[in-house]
Amino acid sequence: MVACMLRLTLAAFFVIVVAPSVVAQEDAIMPNPIEAPDENQPTPDQVTLGKILFWEEQLSFDNTLACGTCHRPEAGGSDPRAFKGSHPGPDGLFGVFLTDDDVAGSPSAVSADADTGFLHEESFFPAPQATPRKAPTVYNLHATDLNWDGEFSGPFDDPVTGESVINFGGSIEAAIADAINDPVQMGALNWGWVDVQSKLASVKPMLLATDLPPDMDAFVTANNTYPKMFQAVYGSPDVTATRAIFAIANYLRTQVTDQTLFDIEVLNSGSFTDPGLEDGLTLFKEEGNCTSCHVFPFLSDTNFHNIGVRPDAEDIGREAVTGQAEDRGKFRTPNARNSLLRGTLFHNGGVANVTELIDFYDEQVNKFEGPNMDPEIFNLYLTQAERLALVRLIEEGMTDPRLATAQPPFDHPTLRSDLPASNTVFGVPSLSGTGTTMTLIAHVPANIGHPNWMLGVDDATPNQGAILALSMSAADGSPFPDPAFPIPMNIGFPIVQMLPTATDAFGVATIQLPINKNAALQGQKMYGQFFVSDPGAVATGGLYGSEGVEIEFL
Repeated sequence: MVACMLRLTLAAFFVIVVAPSVVAQEDAIMPNPIEAPDENQPTPDQVTLGKILFWEEQLSFDNTLACGTCHRPEAGGSDPRAFKGSHPGPDGLFGVFLTDDDVAGSPSAVSADADTGFLHEESFFPAPQATPRKAPTVYNLHATDLNWDGEFSGPFDDPVTGESVINFGGSIEAAIADAINDPVQMGALNWGWVDVQSKLASVKPMLLATDLPPDMDAFVTANNTYPKMFQAVYGSPDVTATRAIFAIANYLRTQVTDQTLFDIEVLNSGSFTDPGLEDGLTLFKEEGNCTSCHVFPFLSDTNFHNIGVRPDAEDIGREAVTGQAEDRGKFRTPNARNSLLRGTLFHNGGVANVTELIDFYDEQVNKFEGPNMDPEIFNLYLTQAERLALVRLIEEGMTDPRLATAQPPFDHPTLRSDLPASNTVFGVPSLSGTGTTMTLIAHVPANIGHPNWMLGVDDATPNQGAILALSMSAADGSPFPDPAFPIPMNIGFPIVQMLPTATDAFGVATIQLPINKNAALQGQKMYGQFFVSDPGAVATGGLYGSEGVEIEFL
């Protein structure tokens, strides 16, 4: 109906193999790089390819996320965007209902189905979804079972063929395969590694990124397609899931932060030269009992403990993997390095900084005590001087100075998502029959060759015809020229294309379009406006319009 009406009117986008518990050795040195499994031995070019793929936003379904989006060196390998309340926690209460169970999750993909477009879900839509735990650091992955609950263990199977590829030591590979395919993190429903392979084979590498580091820039210049890169690394141009995952994994094995003062002084000579840091280290090893979990040289035992951060029922932790009741509420001991940079800490981001972390161990350990509480964790009841000494030890003595300024090997490009939005919403919407306006969903970049570009609306009248009208010019919101439809017009005439769709039961409509690989499009702009039928919108002839959107082709 809406298409007909418009036509009539217009006619007038980790792992070294170690034991679960590491023996403390003050004279040991951090292994760098991390040992790779026999099935995935690295080469320099493979590591460079992995670095490119780690920072490639086109690896995600909608081109808005790279692995590096949630894992920044400046944030200690975690996510600087994660704040308490970005995920509502188990009670599901958002917004003004900030509650104690809220989590500092990572903003991720807007909910979508690869087949049908944007997909309504209750907690976040149309805003990006968020992960239900704080993004862990991707540095110093010296563990056999990765993630907060150890979900990813040594075996790795090809995510396309199901073939066993790595028998032991492939936990980094397994974690990468899951994140890229996950519909909350980088994927979408009905989107899998077969689709990722096909997409990588066709896109221009690093098209969305700028300021590439020299090693990335040289490799992209020498090999301007992913098939050429895979040829250079693997001897044939086949872009496969396992090859991509292998490269990213071996790049991460080079991401070892071993230039802290703790590494340079304590692990080499046994002590700090600064007396204040040495006092903090003595507390760390003795009265604080921190080395019961944060053992040398790794500053983690790579094991799982319940320290009573939150009630067990909120997140059962390790039990979700093992099925064992005695693992309820246990989470991996994080590496203590770079805590200063990681912002919120613990699996839920429950403390804001290192000072609050020490406050927790000082007098809050027993607040949520459960049956699986670690017997070696207890309130310390420190003096103020002791608390300050521990804070200084962790912040000054255990921070690698290369991270804050992203120095090699932690350098990286500028991502498109770091820059101002390429699509700009503007203009005046009109009202539905109930006096509401629809919301444009316009965050997906319109880059050349994007196979999954999308533009949509939310909060429109459900189950109605809709159309996206496109023009080469904007308009100032003047009324539609036909008096029967006095809708504010945010796009100019002539309208060059009208794309029909429909709203679903939640009032969501999507236009999905692949964007041609036409270099002439780059830098061009197009303007769009949605129109939706609504019998109740009598004042505007049973039709109402969205704001306008300026779409810039990248």
